[in-house]
Amino acid sequence: MGKIKAALDESRTLMLGAQILLGFQLQAPFQNAFEHLTPGEKTIEVVVLCIMVLVLGLLVCPSAYHRIVHRGHAAPSVEGIVKWAMAATLLPFAVALGLDLYIAGNRVAGFTTGVVAAAAGTILALGFWYGLPLLHDRQQREQAMPIAKETPIGTKVEHVLTEARVVLPGAQALLGFQLAIILTDGFEHLPPSTKLVHGLALGLVALSTVLLIAPAAYHRLGYQGRDTEGFHAMASRLVLAATVFLALGLCADIHVVVQKITLSDGLANLLAGLSAMLLLGLWYVLPLWHRHRQLDKEQSADIQPRHQDRRTEPGSHNLPM
Repeated sequence: MGKIKAALDESRTLMLGAQILLGFQLQAPFQNAFEHLTPGEKTIEVVVLCIMVLVLGLLVCPSAYHRIVHRGHAAPSVEGIVKWAMAATLLPFAVALGLDLYIAGNRVAGFTTGVVAAAAGTILALGFWYGLPLLHDRQQREQAMPIAKETPIGTKVEHVLTEARVVLPGAQALLGFQLAIILTDGFEHLPPSTKLVHGLALGLVALSTVLLIAPAAYHRLGYQGRDTEGFHAMASRLVLAATVFLALGLCADIHVVVQKITLSDGLANLLAGLSAMLLLGLWYVLPLWHRHRQLDKEQSADIQPRHQDRRTEPGSHNLPM
């Protein structure tokens, strides 16, 4: 159980790092010097934005999986899904970091500096994020975590509050961007329809932020810090609802940012739609599918012993061959 909490805390650390790049990608097109970027650099900005959407989706996925599939219980597969998500996240994160360093280096001292900065940043990130763990993995592996029949309520509450803290930095980065760009010159030149989309996104992410903070306030003010099943159920619903509004708000602002960079409504709609499919698929469709499979297996396991008991009842006409 402690290993799950540690894994969630590690995901939170990664989310804090992703928050920086995500915030930069969202705000960069509204800076005055952005218009001086080359078409290739603007394309890189769009690519990195898409990569960071994938990173955010992977980082939040374990929390949704834990809430939907296991209802907050400390099942061994929860630690596994956190490990899988982190392993899948670090590679695109390193690539996004390298691409942003290329733009920074190119703007500072030219193309060669940009390439060197990108290569150095990506290689260092991959070395520390993958190389060192692989070297350590040569040591004897620990035994698998035993299956807990019933997770203590205190542990379940601790997990749901930690998962709220994992998701919150993503909403924080998005909300900060949404409020900041309203005061920029770039926002003033957006089409009225795009401004309305941004206003809708702002409302969605503000609601998501409120819902993510609500469990902590609810726990302290409503329950005086007591850990109960009622609080755990309510907090789980709040976190899951917050991710819905976060996904919709992020996708709406992807439309705004891509339209600002490319001046293409078609491409903006396409990338926003694909982002919605990715986020909702990772956070809801995939966990619900796993949940459905788990319920089918449990029902099959219950039905099989009953059939066996019936065949061995006294007076049965089933004779051995």
